[in-house]
Amino acid sequence: MRNKVTIVGSGNVGATAAHWIASKELADVVLIDIVEGVPQGKGLDLLEAMPIEKRDSPSSAPTTTPTPPTPTSSSSPPESPASPA
Repeated sequence: MRNKVTIVGSGNVGATAAHWIASKELADVVLIDIVEGVPQGKGLDLLEAMPIEKRDSPSSAPTTTPTPPTPTSSSSPPESPASPA
């Protein structure tokens, strides 16, 4: 059974970490990011770069990115400005 590493955040640091993990064939790499399309693009870049480095570590990215939690609204009415005394 192969190891699997999930990297949260597909920016420069996450993509570099994924690249090194894949190039050393340490584990299969899964990229997750809050921005739609970024992990898929970085995963495709990794997938296309591995034959150049003569590696076969597959990388994958979720087809949907997790949505951030929405803040809950308070049930109390908004505070009114203080009236002069």
